[in-house]
Order: sequence, then structure tokens, then C-alpha cells
Amino acid sequence: MSAKTISVSQLPDLLAEGPTGREKIEKQQRHIAELSEALDLMVRRQRPYEVPIRGRENVIRFGLIGDTHFGSLYQRPDALKVFYGACEREGVTDVLHAGDVLAGWRVYKGQEFELHPNGRSWPEQRDMFAALAPKAKGITTHFITGNHDASFKKLIGLVAGPDLEAARADWKFVGQDVGDVILKARSGMTFHVRLVHPGGGTSYAVSYRMQKMIESIAGGRKPDMLASGHYHKAETLPSYRNVFGVDVGCFEDQTPFMASRASAAHVGGWIVTVTLNDRKKLTARVQTEWVGFFEPME
Repeated sequence: MSAKTISVSQLPDLLAEGPTGREKIEKQQRHIAELSEALDLMVRRQRPYEVPIRGRENVIRFGLIGDTHFGSLYQRPDALKVFYGACEREGVTDVLHAGDVLAGWRVYKGQEFELHPNGRSWPEQRDMFAALAPKAKGITTHFITGNHDASFKKLIGLVAGPDLEAARADWKFVGQDVGDVILKARSGMTFHVRLVHPGGGTSYAVSYRMQKMIESIAGGRKPDMLASGHYHKAETLPSYRNVFGVDVGCFEDQTPFMASRASAAHVGGWIVTVTLNDRKKLTARVQTEWVGFFEPME
């Protein structure tokens, strides 16, 4: 940090300066908060988040979702509830979320007009998430935040992830924009899922962005699966550079912003079953089941 450090002994003098002194103290507090946030993100990225999966010895089963956009006029909590119900019936205990939990505020021009009447502020969107995110018995959701969640950081300096975790004990914050999750089977074997929430718009070919993201990963650092949010698309790319790519879909109907760009919304989520080979890291089988919703909310 380039800011000059303020010692405890200087505080009385700065307070005596009135508004100017308090401004210096507040500036120092902001720098400390920024440093704390940067260190937290560094630790999260260097130390992958491990999730033990209950089930058969070498079988890992989990849900994949993203872009729930709580607070949007076009949110689909009804579909999300059905999806979690399917996960519960299938014995899924963990769901991974690839970002944009909330709708955010003024992410693009006119976005504020696409918000729910009760979702026009941070407290309202947080409370809507806490009330509408499904509460399925025995299921924990592990999530990253995306660019819509980050809009509150730009607006009021708030990092949404920890506060969302505090609002719902069954939702666990993994990181901002990216998070490495190590799913561990009962046998001790693991499956590495990297959750990402990239930027940019949807390409002409749905798989193009996924291909480029996988190409950008350095050798020796590749996950077993790359799961991407942001584009509101659903597709799988089973083996590109030996990485299984998944666009996770969304739980928000097509917005006017998306319609103006001729971009469809693939509403739904995935249930993924991975059967690991007994011979170390060879993946024997990956099965993906798309749970889709094709009728818009009335």
C-alpha cells in the first residue's frame, strides 16, 4: 500500500483536526479493508475449498447451477425450488453455484428497470435471497460471486459473498469470480471443479468461450472440470485439453437486455455423477443430466 501508515499515538491529534483528520483515518480504514480483502482472496485461491461427498466409495454426485439473480423481475425461484427438489430425491448433498447470486444494481444501462419492486437495494436483494433460495434437507450450496454481485462493491464498497453466507447457514462462500472446489469421495479420491464467472458477451458459437477459457489455463494447473456462469447458457464440452467444460445455465428468464442482443436464456441446472477409476486419477465416467425449464414464468 502506498498510503502512509497512521499509528495509534497519532489518532488524538488527527481527531483534534476535525473533519480533515477523520477523513485521513477513514482513508486508512479503507486501505486496511482493501488489504484484508486481497489477502482473503489470495488464501482462498491458494488453498482449494474441500467438500467431502457422502455416497458410494468412488462416486461423486453434485448439482451445478448459476446466475440465480435474486432481485430480478425475471428471477425463477419456482424453477430453482423444483431443481433442488430433484437434487434431494437423487441423493445430492452439495450444489455448486457459478456466480451472480443477486441481480445487483446498474450493472448495465437501464438494468435498474429490470429489478423486482422489492429488490431495488442491497438489503432487499439479500433478504429476497435469504427467503427464496430453496431450503432442501441435507443440501449445502457452495458459491462464488459474479459481476452482478460485485456491483454492490462498486456502489457501497460491500463484498457480497460473506454477507450472503451469514444470511444463510446452508450457503458457503468460496470466492469472487473464481473458486476451486475439491470434491472428495468416501474412498479418498478427489475431483477438482473450478467455478468461474468470466466477463464479456455470448459468442456466436456457444462453446467458443469455454474453449478459450480452457486454452488459457496453464499446463499442470488444469482442473478436472471447469464450470462457468455468466452467459446463461447450458452446454457440455466433455474433453477439451482433458478438461470437462460445463456452462451451468441460469435461473433467470430472458431479460429485455438479453432479448435486445438476441441471446437466449437456458433456464435450469445440472446433476453430475462422476465415477472415479480405482487406478488413481483416471476418470472412468462423467454423467451429466440437464434439468431444464422451457416455459417462462407467468
